[in-house]
Amino acid sequence: MKPTGAPSPRGAVPVPPVDPGTGNPFPEPSGTGGTGSLFEPLAAFLDRTKDLPPLSWLVEWVVPDSGNLLIVAAPGAGKTFFALVIAKTAAAEGRPSLLVLEEGRPRSMFDRFTALAFPPDAPVFIAHRKGVRLEDATIRAQIAEFLRTHEAPVLVLDPFSSLFLGNENDTEAVNQAKEHVQRLATVNPRALVVLLHHTSKAGERGEGPAIYAARGSTVLPGWADMQVNLTREDTPRNSGLVSFVAQVAKGRDGETAQRFRFTLALGKGTVTVEDVSAAVAQDKAQQVRQVLASAAAPLPKSKLAGLLPGRRQDAFHVIAAMEARGELKKEGGGYILAPDTATEREP
Repeated sequence: MKPTGAPSPRGAVPVPPVDPGTGNPFPEPSGTGGTGSLFEPLAAFLDRTKDLPPLSWLVEWVVPDSGNLLIVAAPGAGKTFFALVIAKTAAAEGRPSLLVLEEGRPRSMFDRFTALAFPPDAPVFIAHRKGVRLEDATIRAQIAEFLRTHEAPVLVLDPFSSLFLGNENDTEAVNQAKEHVQRLATVNPRALVVLLHHTSKAGERGEGPAIYAARGSTVLPGWADMQVNLTREDTPRNSGLVSFVAQVAKGRDGETAQRFRFTLALGKGTVTVEDVSAAVAQDKAQQVRQVLASAAAPLPKSKLAGLLPGRRQDAFHVIAAMEARGELKKEGGGYILAPDTATEREP
């Protein structure tokens, strides 16, 4: 898939020897470290980082050109398909990808690559069900060498829970595994590191903030520059289509709460991306109108949000926006529809 937003040209990545005291066993490229002391003056930091590339997109508004990307979804929602879309998009730009895939039968993976029409000579390298463990220093060194010796590589780790021996609900174990990933991420500032993780049961039910939808520890959302949550969408039977919605749950340098529908045409390998943020918000607002129109009394915000499908946090945002637009009116301890708000009552 050709990227919607073409990244700017990339220069060569210099790799100086690692300075003492950095605590990183891998040599770091210019702009990511290399100061002899713990602290440095602001002027020195600005001078050292001024030539690093600004934020740009591999897939516009969803996948950054570089940095740390966390993809969160329930099993079968499309995480691996999305990761392959990222790798194919990168390949079209001449960027190599290293895919660590610890799930799926070999034939299933073959079918996915062929369904997405990957060119056989694409710069993609695969470690499929090789028992990769982040605790293994030898394996980390091999991955680091790949990142170090390529200009703007992509690293996909799928899934996170299969890459370390600890309990994914143990903050200490997850934090240690995260540190291994972060050390790899600092090897090359132009690299994109993609970490795939499963949704928690509460996340699958749409409970709590979207940024905390991942299973287990909250360490991973803190690590990510961007977090994207996926939900599978139904497609007609035998249509040859796979569809999912990607919600931007976190973006350090961009907007959040945006939603994009990805539709993959299997066999052809084409991918269409549609911004459905406004449509989702409109649907949610209409649900608010219908609930209030059928209510016998004003509804408090928490109760109103609880009567709506999906995440309560999303409902709170929509309620606040509707109140700001004058579509909702407070009465007593709850909300009613403003007199001029048109809606149809539930049958």
